[in-house]
Amino acid sequence: MDAISNVDRLVLLLRQRLSERGATRPAATSRRASPPPADAVRALAAVEGMDVRHLRRALIQNLLSDLFGPRLVNEAQFQQVVDRVTEAIEEDPETARLLQRVVGDLKAAAR
Repeated sequence: MDAISNVDRLVLLLRQRLSERGATRPAATSRRASPPPADAVRALAAVEGMDVRHLRRALIQNLLSDLFGPRLVNEAQFQQVVDRVTEAIEEDPETARLLQRVVGDLKAAAR
């Protein structure tokens, strides 16, 4: 069995928190448990001087679009959900540290 990466842990924690708040649909939990970050998020991580807040938000958007489907990405309500989830994660110290570690790993891998 493969070791669980920081991204995997973040996805599992995000799914747990969404589930606890009643935000997930039953069909969403049947999807794969560890979506890799999109190439766009990796590309953003490689940009020198990229605002870390934007990178964290892009990562959350990618995870949520994988969970709920990419067709929602351009919807204003979906973007509001991305903002709220990002803020909720950043407000929780434990989850914020985990997200920061994932972003650090993405930036390190992009070098």
